[in-house]
Amino acid sequence: MNALTPEEFVKKHDGFDYVIIGGGTAGLVVAARLSEDPDVTVGVIEAGSYHINDPLIDIPGYFGRAIGNPAYDWAYSTTPQKHVNDRLLFQPRGKMLGGSSGLNFMTTGRASKEEYDAFEAVGNPGWNWDSLLGYFKKSENVHTADKDVHSDRHNANFDPSVHGTNGPIHKSFAPWASDLSIPFFDTLEELGVQRNRDAASGHASGSYTILSAVDPATAKRSYAASGYYAPNVNRPNLVVLPSAHVTKLILTGTGEPYTVSGVQFTVAGSDKAYEVKATREVILSAGAFGTPQLLELSGIGKREVLERVGIEVKIDLPSVGENLQDHVYVLSTYEISNKLTTLDLLRNPERHKAETQLYEQAAKGMYSCTHSAFGFLPAGVIASPSEIARMKREIHNDSNLEVNESLKKQKALLEAWLDDQKHPQIELISYPVRGLFPFYSYKRKLRASSGTFLFVSQGFFPIPGKTPRPGSHYHTVVTILMHAMSRGSVHITSASPFDKAAVDSNYLANKVDRDLLVHGVRFVKKLHDTGPLKNVTVGYVEPAWRVDAGGEDGGVSDEELGEYVKNGLEPICHPAGTAAMFPREEGGVVDPRLKVYGTTNLRVIDASVIPIHVAAHPTATILAMAEKAADIFKADARA
Repeated sequence: MNALTPEEFVKKHDGFDYVIIGGGTAGLVVAARLSEDPDVTVGVIEAGSYHINDPLIDIPGYFGRAIGNPAYDWAYSTTPQKHVNDRLLFQPRGKMLGGSSGLNFMTTGRASKEEYDAFEAVGNPGWNWDSLLGYFKKSENVHTADKDVHSDRHNANFDPSVHGTNGPIHKSFAPWASDLSIPFFDTLEELGVQRNRDAASGHASGSYTILSAVDPATAKRSYAASGYYAPNVNRPNLVVLPSAHVTKLILTGTGEPYTVSGVQFTVAGSDKAYEVKATREVILSAGAFGTPQLLELSGIGKREVLERVGIEVKIDLPSVGENLQDHVYVLSTYEISNKLTTLDLLRNPERHKAETQLYEQAAKGMYSCTHSAFGFLPAGVIASPSEIARMKREIHNDSNLEVNESLKKQKALLEAWLDDQKHPQIELISYPVRGLFPFYSYKRKLRASSGTFLFVSQGFFPIPGKTPRPGSHYHTVVTILMHAMSRGSVHITSASPFDKAAVDSNYLANKVDRDLLVHGVRFVKKLHDTGPLKNVTVGYVEPAWRVDAGGEDGGVSDEELGEYVKNGLEPICHPAGTAAMFPREEGGVVDPRLKVYGTTNLRVIDASVIPIHVAAHPTATILAMAEKAADIFKADARA
């Protein structure tokens, strides 16, 4: 990257055809595709830096270590969460070229076909599985290894018709996998969860290993910056300005539809405001938190939110910042036989040193890996038919999902999906480890209205106050809610672009969300009390099941488990839906061409436009949506 001053950026090409706000997961996809035409100029403004050859980003086994560090992370926190015992919950978001695709845990799954078809069903023609499949394939370069390795260790058998092999993002299976993977898969199968040999085919339920965004040739993370930007860094018509903070969209006109003529921004270490022109379009890709904030700062949003902070209302769009959805998790930990090879071995300094050398010299070993094994479970696996019927009534009676037509449509889908085997409600991730690793710690105080709390990032997941016993090995299972019934919001609380928006995720506002997690945690216990996993399980750690109580409930009531969920719940950090793609009159912010209502040339493409969340880690979905968006923008420019 050739360093530019902000003055040079503003004068470059006397403005740009397209100005993209946010060089993250979606923004860099669109930038790369639009700039394929040498006659089209593209300027990208990114608040973070470009991290080249950075081990905290590149090394798969270091995932999580950059979280909380302001050099990489916006480090949001929620407002006190009323239904989670007023806890403040940490919300990392990537602040770098590549965005959260450079901060996440490199999981690249897809949801079921029907969940993408739902995008179209709620009012967005052309947004469905069939239209997105080609873009999933376009974005990826899937590397297949020895068939026996795939079939046995990784529980996979590829359907080449649904995978791409020439795209910018490399995907592969890790060369190292824990001894726990096969017992995990075998036990799930014994409990009715079948092996899914290729979950990318549009059928997401079952057990499998998900491809990781790792280039097997280098054993390094493959993400938007390395895949979409680095190969195109020398294009003269693609110009990126890092470490620059967009403060406002410049709207021209006397009423709707407004035209966004440019963008106002500042750079780190300076109070000076700069303006860059956009001759065609401005594309907003600031993420599920940043996008609604910038819309509101520019006078686009809910009238009462804008007037409260003294911002003139240009376009009254009440749903900006609403419809916030996320995936949340709780942990369960079991001690297992120390004859199994797990990542707990890395607590030994000598093993840590040996594995580091193995990675550096051969791109193999424990540090070449991310996750081990996954299960995506329909509600029928974890709950009885009568319990599912009760939860469906709870959803049906939730008046919070009746506020507008877009929510009513979501409610109907969520109710129908609850007893549909094609729609996983709970995800399980098998982590062969307990607690955190002692090689790196980034501590950051996060302030909120009720005080401060300390977030510590050392890779993997914290279990506060729990120290692993020397020589012991563990199995931590992450139980994740895939289709939350609760909806939150993201709104500005001042007119300053440097004050973070208030993130009120409203976790567990609908009781069904808590109930599903309780059922999920109980199922994890059942998993360790069954067949192959039972044979290697030494004891319970968390939750504190009462060993002598007998019975399937483990001596712990649903009310007690509900408190365990509320005290241990954390976001898996997949926020979406805050500038949702719905008809305007139903509560939408953008139309199916991703244009903000009330404007002629303002587009949004990032997770905020997702109308209803999918049962998958969203990076692959966002990449595919951004690929499709680029084609939409090109087609509209030709029209």
